Amino acid sequence: MREKNIREIDLSASLDLEQNSVFSIVLDYLYTGTLPLTTEIITDVVKISDFLLLDDVREFCQQFLLGLGNLDLSNCLRIRYLAEDHNLPDVAAAARSIIEARFHDYLIHHEDILDLPWEWLIKLLEDPCVVQHTGYNELHRLAARWINHERVSRLPYQQELNSIINAWISDYANEASYLGRELRSSLEGKDAIAPKSYEGTDNACHANFDLMSYSQTELTRSSDDNKIIDKKESSHINQDSSHPSQILFTVVCNQGLKFLKLFLYSLEDQLWFHFPVSGERLLQYVPMRQTVCNMVAHEGKLYMYLCSSFPYPTDMLKINILTIDLLTGQPSLFSFRTVDYYKPTYRTTLTNFRTAPPAMVMCSGQLFVVGNKEGTGHLFACNLANNQYACYQIPGSRFISLARCIVRNDRQIFIWFRHRTGPSEEFCIKKSVGFMLFDAKMKIFSSWELSAPDISYDDFAKCFVLCVRDDTVHIYHPGEPALVLDEIRVKWVTSLRRIPTPGGEYAAEVQAYGYQIAVPAQEGILMLNNSQPYTTSLHEVSEKFPCAMAHIPPPIDNISVATLADIPRFLLRSLQKCNTYDEAYASALHVAMQYSDGDSDESVASGFEGDSDNDEYEYDEDIYDYEIGGHEV
Repeated sequence: MREKNIREIDLSASLDLEQNSVFSIVLDYLYTGTLPLTTEIITDVVKISDFLLLDDVREFCQQFLLGLGNLDLSNCLRIRYLAEDHNLPDVAAAARSIIEARFHDYLIHHEDILDLPWEWLIKLLEDPCVVQHTGYNELHRLAARWINHERVSRLPYQQELNSIINAWISDYANEASYLGRELRSSLEGKDAIAPKSYEGTDNACHANFDLMSYSQTELTRSSDDNKIIDKKESSHINQDSSHPSQILFTVVCNQGLKFLKLFLYSLEDQLWFHFPVSGERLLQYVPMRQTVCNMVAHEGKLYMYLCSSFPYPTDMLKINILTIDLLTGQPSLFSFRTVDYYKPTYRTTLTNFRTAPPAMVMCSGQLFVVGNKEGTGHLFACNLANNQYACYQIPGSRFISLARCIVRNDRQIFIWFRHRTGPSEEFCIKKSVGFMLFDAKMKIFSSWELSAPDISYDDFAKCFVLCVRDDTVHIYHPGEPALVLDEIRVKWVTSLRRIPTPGGEYAAEVQAYGYQIAVPAQEGILMLNNSQPYTTSLHEVSEKFPCAMAHIPPPIDNISVATLADIPRFLLRSLQKCNTYDEAYASALHVAMQYSDGDSDESVASGFEGDSDNDEYEYDEDIYDYEIGGHEV
């Protein structure tokens, strides 16, 4: 080796640190075993641990970033490439997920992206999963900002940077959402998705016209940075205002933070909108200790089912439904009382599984809710005219913990549920799954012996979707063939096709963080995922398409419930576009942790905080009757 003939070896070029004092901190760790990590020095510690081959320090850095939640929007850009260069694949994958989800609505507008070197910026813009939701003009504005940040040294890269952006926007395969829209249009016709008019062009030029017209669109910015209105998008929204548009309604409800917000997503325009009614106003109608657990849209109204925020089933005297008129924006609270005053209480199902929220459907002008009464499953029919509900016992059912419902022909209600015998989920005698059919007009359950699908009690909580396609009941699960109900032979059959999974990193297990929500659409299933902080995604999967179609991700974390409805397009005109990610709410949900020193005085003192005089808990005498504005609910 060449170094054996050299008395002094200079390794300064091999280890480039931001703070040279960090090296002494790592050396102290070799003697003391203590390494105080912070977000300011984590970059240098990772470099030193890889340089000195300190595997335990590198694992400690990974736990600090992932296990303690110190990987966030402020450092995901530099942490990603740092982890790739220094053998931290799990950290690099987590940072990549954040970048892919938040590049179009947060990172592209943030100042940290201007500090990226040329090599990192090119790798970022050449990744189709990162830029698939970003517009052509936004990428060019980013290029101009990055060059002007250090104009003297970066000006030679201007031509190459613009060429990369132009090459990406011309490659249809790199934009998954655009590819999905064009694929569906070619299969079903242009008018099946959004009405467009092309004058003076032939059909062969339609795809190129769509793409090039986007690059030539002029943008007008209002005084508010969140309101960026594209003239082409505005003309599409105003066009054919009587035409119904498929809108995805999403609700974020957190009673602990006193936070309630509604977002709308247009599947045709690929745009997110703010709901005009403020969350503070809606919270005035929500009783204490209750949250939005399910939602149904029907005939211009939005019905939100309010349940106890506790995850275990709770006895309730009344069924509370918060209703919002989509035309006027006026909220109102329906509090349904029982017709039978002998034993008026009912018990809800579990509320901590967003994959299977408390079941509620609209059928024959009434709201139907699945719950429990006297230890058996019941179907509660809520009459909107007299604010009363009637109970119908589900034959053969015991205590129902989770349920799913679907309506066919505005008369038949198919109920798929799991039920148990015992005091709790942990201590129960028997667990099973059932399936029933209820006639909403005759108010009776069908005498057919409909067997439940071959899905276990524990697997029921996974992301299954119960829906009706061509008057036939289907059960979908991403990555698996659909189950179809054969009513003639009274059995479930397996479809020959399997629907794709939404993305390569999709996990079929119930998520520990965030949500995993499936909403049935006209031609497929909309999958919303939030597997880790700051990462949201929206995909559409269907048997008709070989891969999932990527939609614009939700601009907020931890969505509670979602539903799909058809509303007139003119309602979208006055709505405010949502272009930026709600970082404040995500930061309030996700608090980074630090290791505490057990030998410190503060740690010792904290152990005796529980021995105070506040050990007695206070309970309200009546937790069911509430007063809002002087009116009983």
